[in-house]
Amino acid sequence: MTTTLTSRAPAPGTPPGTALGRHSALEMAVGLVMVLAGVFVATRTIADASDHERTELERPASAPSPTHIIEADAAPAGPAPAPARRQEDATAPRGEHSQIPERLTPRPPADGRDAPDPAIVHDGERWALFSTQVGLINVPVALSDDLRQWSQPVDALPELPAWAEWGRTWAPGVLRRDNGFVLYFAARSRALGLQCIGAATADVIEGPYSSTAPEPLVCQPQLGGSIDPQPFVDSDGTAYLLWKADANAIGQTSQLFAQTLRPDGLGLAGEPVPLLHNDAGWERPLIENPALLAADGAYLLLYSGGWWESDGYATGYAVCDTPLGPCVKKTTQRPILASTGDEAGTGGASVLTGPAGDHWLAYHAWTPDAISYANGGARSVRFASLTWHANQPVVARAT
Repeated sequence: MTTTLTSRAPAPGTPPGTALGRHSALEMAVGLVMVLAGVFVATRTIADASDHERTELERPASAPSPTHIIEADAAPAGPAPAPARRQEDATAPRGEHSQIPERLTPRPPADGRDAPDPAIVHDGERWALFSTQVGLINVPVALSDDLRQWSQPVDALPELPAWAEWGRTWAPGVLRRDNGFVLYFAARSRALGLQCIGAATADVIEGPYSSTAPEPLVCQPQLGGSIDPQPFVDSDGTAYLLWKADANAIGQTSQLFAQTLRPDGLGLAGEPVPLLHNDAGWERPLIENPALLAADGAYLLLYSGGWWESDGYATGYAVCDTPLGPCVKKTTQRPILASTGDEAGTGGASVLTGPAGDHWLAYHAWTPDAISYANGGARSVRFASLTWHANQPVVARAT
């Protein structure tokens, strides 16, 4: 991602100054020119190989074919973010023995399990897939060591905190801290009868997580409650929490919010800031599921829009100046990830960074012939690569 050159010596026993000696000198000169030319060619070849390797490292994990690309509508004035650059370890070994991280194409669980609002977190050599409550499991979590084979889910949050009712534990997100992990989740408040956001902790990624907090971490009763928490950590180490104000539950316009987290992840600092609200036609009747990705000089805010139990549910995006906004919605005419003949209701997306620095969306979808649980459907996990073209994000479904 060496050419040994040996200097050419004069022929032994030939006295200097003879015709033969002059001829040998000429040969030496010609030889030296040839050697130098060889060095140039070898150097150019090595440089070309290096450039080719660098291109391969920066290329998307799987180059999408044009038939699988779904682009957003034309962006308003102002540039969209450039692709996020992979941070390289300055202490990593360089040269011919350096190891290039393997690109892995994520694969959903082979059993097509119901796993709404998937969030995938990397921990060492393991990946943990969290999702919304399924059956008796409050927060399902499954593990994989290759993003391809997944364990059966277990409950990451077997006991809810005292303030929460059982049965509506939604859309988890996980934040790594120095002393373990923080799980954010939405659950129904016993006191308010609305969805609110709680936080629980564990020493290991899969849990079990627990919380003794007497009150939710976030709740906005004047806006119908709060759901869909997702953490984000910026390059300077500052952590933020994004969520949805569930205002559509009380007949108001749904909104997405963000707020700075305390260093331990168990409290909030500053004030909540509104980022987006529901105003595009395809988003009716709501927007939800915020997820943030840093790009060069900007931030990509993904969100879901439409009714979750329909084929109109889809994924849009906005571009933000900071994690606390302001944000400009780009998918005002149509979403960036929408239903196809193979999948319906493509939402609940979160961002996954592969081991080689490539970006993927993990999202859920119904099969078109079984939309809704009443029709026997399941919101199974799907993956799509997230790359950039002409300063716009491009989503290509994994095949």
